Amino acid sequence: MLTIVFINIFTPVFSMCSFSENCTMPPYICNPPYKLDPQIPPFKSDWKSSPACPMFEGLDVCCNSDQNYAMQYKFSLLDSTFGSQVGGCDICAANLKLLWCYFTCAPNQADFVAAGPQAIVPSPIDGHLMPIFLNNFTVTNSLACELYNSCQKCPYVTEVSAMQSPQGFLQFQGYEGIPIGLLWTTFYFDDGPNSLSLKFASCQENITNAYGYTVKPCSCNNCEYLCAGDYYISQPSTLHGVDWELIGYFYLGLFIITIIVVFVQWRLKKKQQRQEENSPLRVLQDIE
Repeated sequence: MLTIVFINIFTPVFSMCSFSENCTMPPYICNPPYKLDPQIPPFKSDWKSSPACPMFEGLDVCCNSDQNYAMQYKFSLLDSTFGSQVGGCDICAANLKLLWCYFTCAPNQADFVAAGPQAIVPSPIDGHLMPIFLNNFTVTNSLACELYNSCQKCPYVTEVSAMQSPQGFLQFQGYEGIPIGLLWTTFYFDDGPNSLSLKFASCQENITNAYGYTVKPCSCNNCEYLCAGDYYISQPSTLHGVDWELIGYFYLGLFIITIIVVFVQWRLKKKQQRQEENSPLRVLQDIE
């Protein structure tokens, strides 16, 4: 099996953090995040448990132990929403974890995450007012497309109309953070030098480890790139709403039925003629 390893090299002197978070009720219930003002440089991780983002282990990061706890819980939700345990693709879930790890922990977080103000908004679950933290997350277009390609055939994605495009998929993820992370993340798509650009694993790769997460290989059920061509069923060819293939089959069937009917009628007529020729009345007439 192939193990994917991604190594990112940062320049710490230019790296800055945008926001932080404290949790008062472990392991995952946190207060609204807050903006780091003035911005501070990344710091040595002090994670009191296994890292939610193994790709950053041992590095200076922008996430604290509280955020590590919170991400562990949120990542379990990603597995139960997009992963193989619900008929989805583990590589999709791993790619989403990588995205949120960079959003929360990357030492150059301030390059692509702009922390905004706090706001009071209705909960998307029951409508009660809740304090949240607004922020912007700028990513490249290729990042959005690669991530969406690995997730688009997961059952949850196929059932939600808002997630039928790369941009819609990410905006939906940003809105879903309101009830759990008290974050409303708005995605921006730009190919500038400061936008986050990541190389994601493809759902068709036969791997068991992605970025330090154990994964199961995906299948045709949740990754269209694994579906053999022999099993691909194309849509009927149509012109101005007319299905010519279906019409062709109809007339072919009608032609065959017509031939059968004509043949049966001919056979019946021949049989009737023979019966008439062999009837006693016809024989008597011939004698006379």
